[in-house]
Amino acid sequence: MKTTTEPMPGTADTRIDLTGVTAYTAGIVRLAEAKGLRPAWGQPHGRTRRIILNAIGPHGAFGSIVIGRTSGKVLRAEVIHGNDAKTTRRATGTNAVRALLTEVTPSACS
Repeated sequence: MKTTTEPMPGTADTRIDLTGVTAYTAGIVRLAEAKGLRPAWGQPHGRTRRIILNAIGPHGAFGSIVIGRTSGKVLRAEVIHGNDAKTTRRATGTNAVRALLTEVTPSACS
């Protein structure tokens, strides 16, 4: 008899599958995870794929990272810091996107 155990709530691996992306892109996505942005795949659009970012709560940051569908490289990103944000921060290129995500502060909402 084979028994399976379910993971305890809140302990499941919530990482997204990063098959087909570059190592640098994977590092950027892991940075987004570390900042509490909960990355998830969105619908593909033309020659790009989109990773949706959405932190917990109304004051958390949200946005997206656009990745080349065949290259797996980060092309651009945009982040809005909470629902009351006056500006949207945008970055183009891998280094600029990493710098943008580094500036994101984790949400204080639970």
